[in-house]
Amino acid sequence: MKKSIFWIFTAALLSLTACHQPEELIPAQANKGINNLTVYPTWEGYHTADQSGFPSEIDYVKRIITIQVPYTLPVESDNVQKLEDYKNVWALFNLDDNATLEPKLITMDLTQTYTVTLTDQKKEQSVWTIKAKLAKSKACDIESFSIPSLGLSAVIDKSGATASLIYFNELQNTFADYTLSPHARIVPDPATTAFWCSPEKPKKFTVIAQDGVTKRDWILQQTEPARVEEGIRPGSGKLLWTAKLSSLGVPVLDMTTGIAATDQNLIIHTRGENPIVVDAKTGNPVGTVELGSIKGASSSYYMTSDHKGHLMVNNRVPDDGNILRIYRMRDLNSTPELFIEFPTTDVYGDHISVWGDLYGDATIQAAYCGWTSTGSTSTITWVVKNGEVVSQQPTWCQISGVGGWTNGDAIRLGTEANSDFLASGYSMNQLTWVDGNTNAAKNYIHGALSGNEGLKAIDAVNFNGVNYVAATMESFFTWGVAGDMWIFEAKYPETFTGSLEQDTANGIMAYPDITIFNLNNDDGNENSGCYGFYGGRANDGVNSNAVQDVKLHVSSDGYFMYGYFMFCNGYVGCVQFDCIAQ
Repeated sequence: MKKSIFWIFTAALLSLTACHQPEELIPAQANKGINNLTVYPTWEGYHTADQSGFPSEIDYVKRIITIQVPYTLPVESDNVQKLEDYKNVWALFNLDDNATLEPKLITMDLTQTYTVTLTDQKKEQSVWTIKAKLAKSKACDIESFSIPSLGLSAVIDKSGATASLIYFNELQNTFADYTLSPHARIVPDPATTAFWCSPEKPKKFTVIAQDGVTKRDWILQQTEPARVEEGIRPGSGKLLWTAKLSSLGVPVLDMTTGIAATDQNLIIHTRGENPIVVDAKTGNPVGTVELGSIKGASSSYYMTSDHKGHLMVNNRVPDDGNILRIYRMRDLNSTPELFIEFPTTDVYGDHISVWGDLYGDATIQAAYCGWTSTGSTSTITWVVKNGEVVSQQPTWCQISGVGGWTNGDAIRLGTEANSDFLASGYSMNQLTWVDGNTNAAKNYIHGALSGNEGLKAIDAVNFNGVNYVAATMESFFTWGVAGDMWIFEAKYPETFTGSLEQDTANGIMAYPDITIFNLNNDDGNENSGCYGFYGGRANDGVNSNAVQDVKLHVSSDGYFMYGYFMFCNGYVGCVQFDCIAQ
């Protein structure tokens, strides 16, 4: 029976293939033998296989491999390197399958020249020379370009070497601020040489790299770049900068509570102090905000911002009495204006969130933040129409379908009192999507890593037609595993689900499919892993209350979304996304 089946199958197969030409069998081909060589500095004998690896240039004609040791390290610094500093590095070769090198180089001295024999896939041998040299950077990009006098920032497209200004009047005798690749220079220099530009006549600049040879022509144009269909451009998320709060001049521990963002600046608020202002794109300090008479440890407890970059400051009750006060400020130089007064004996003020425009239409939402044995999921919401509060008396609600919490945060996804909203808090640590009409939980992302973590700060914004929410979780102890920020797509409650889980044995953090960024996995820093590198592990003082904040801000031109995070006694930093079609 088995033979019959076999012959029937064979006959059928032959009939199907009889009218086809047999495919030509192509023998395996050798590639280049040596495809790549990367070396890694060693410290105390440990291999650091991260972004600190030095690449190589390979001359396949002369069979010379030249290891490119950065002339300055870090590349943006003025720390000129010496080959003598790299007498013991790890070597990582990428060879064709079945190709071998003799001698086998595991470590190298970059002050030496090596001769090796390559035996390739065909068993043919060739002799290669390996050496190292200090190599100046060939990067010649424009990283940012702005015209402060007009409040304009260009959209940078590195693939097309263009800087696009959304401005359609002629620019005359104009100067610009810019950021280039480290140690590069630009000709003509728009910071010192006035230039002209119009929609009909773009302006050309040449950026020359650190090596003085590599250069690239860039076009400054006045146009509106194309966008991706919706939301962020996949893969555009990148960590722009991080800094310890202590390095930015925060004067005291345990008192930094909130952050606010404008197009140009990030504002870091510390209780009882005038907030510190840093450049939003670099993290460099640029000044402070004067709070005047409201400044105090409890009277100016928390600060945030709306979607337009206007600032909001509030006190904390009952620490500052039994009246919750909320102030607004148009910009960094404004005097705080009392906006809301709400008598209450409950505990509010740790976090208050805004959706919309405080001087237009907005919702302001605060979650109960007291410490109780059972917790609470209550929130209060004010509605702002045409810059005026509809009522000083907020709308109160109790969320159903989720356990209680303490120290929560909540934000509406719209400017109406019944808009759906997102909420979270310790110790349920569930980022919950709530029905704005019924106040019932629709779905949630579970975020509990352990009993000593707090998912206590969230923020949301609409970017290029899609809602996004950012959340931070911090540990109550330096040995905790949190100190993390996630950004999720919040399009539909049906897909707003999943769990943040940690595999401590393998150092891997799992997260839902709707996650577009996870700080401790996507930052490119192997030291961070999923172990709270930016939070408690910064160890500038125990963050015993797990104080944290997060802020999403969309640039006024609508092309960039920035995610900012802050962990008290730890780090503050910035992640950038864009929606530019490339």
